[in-house]
Amino acid sequence: MAHALEAIGISKSYEAEGRISVRVAVLNGLAFHADANEFVSFVGPSGCGKSTLFNIITGLLAPDEGSILIDGRETTGTTSRKVGYVLQKDLLFPWRTVLDNVILGLEILGRPRAEAREQARDMLKLYRMEGYENKYPSQISGGMRQRVALMRTMITDPQIILMDESYKALDYPLKIALEGELLSVVRREKKTVIFITHDIEEAVTMSDRVYVMKARPGEIVNEIKVDLETDSPLIPERRMSRRFNDYYDMIWRNIGIEPVI
Repeated sequence: MAHALEAIGISKSYEAEGRISVRVAVLNGLAFHADANEFVSFVGPSGCGKSTLFNIITGLLAPDEGSILIDGRETTGTTSRKVGYVLQKDLLFPWRTVLDNVILGLEILGRPRAEAREQARDMLKLYRMEGYENKYPSQISGGMRQRVALMRTMITDPQIILMDESYKALDYPLKIALEGELLSVVRREKKTVIFITHDIEEAVTMSDRVYVMKARPGEIVNEIKVDLETDSPLIPERRMSRRFNDYYDMIWRNIGIEPVI
């Protein structure tokens, strides 16, 4: 059976700025996969090419070498309706209400506006945002804005959700709450998640597997299967697992960052 998403030999380099033409390798021969209903994280230091990888998976950027396959079919360099994404910045349109931001993807797909708005209202109830449909982004909190961004992605029913440092800008208690909500949602909706983060705790807490990357050029140095011995979506409970620290230490050693004295 084909993987939900598979990458084979992904490499990418960029032209360095300066008077001498030099290409700098950003990614080097990455190979990985994510299966249906699996939560997979990529973690590594700054400069390891995580954001470049994100753009290659979405089809917004073509690799120099390698292939991206979704359900066994090559999609390299092209976008796919099976893939949705949530970024660090929510990118909500300030002139549109919460409801109208949520239905944006359905409008692009040509869904009748009345039908799209009705579907969005049902989703607002599910995400505990009922009563905020007529608010504008400037009138709601950062956490609510990220929830709206997730709803905007989920309403088009993508098979795979890509998330790039999506909760990085939030304060810690809110981040913990939204991580738990995310786990509940993707399990209920049976989605595959590719989660890109620099936060080792976040990667261990959320993931079924973690790919650890090193920088310059970005390469995968280890693949770690995570089993916290609990099915709970509650983040504090997951972090109380007796195995949590073992996974954290393993990833930290794999990244190979020297301690600052």
